[in-house]
Amino acid sequence: MLTGYGDCLGIRSRTTSLHHTWKWLHQTITLHEYIISLTTSYKNASSQTTYYQ
Repeated sequence: MLTGYGDCLGIRSRTTSLHHTWKWLHQTITLHEYIISLTTSYKNASSQTTYYQ
């Protein structure tokens, strides 16, 4: 039986876990920036609206 087999599985598991954590973190940052951009553009559009009578 291979002695290093368990170590390889452990390393692969940790690597996969880190990859998923990084993906989640990256998506969270991107989503946060997107929401800020939407909020900013909405505020700008609201402040520039003129009402004609």
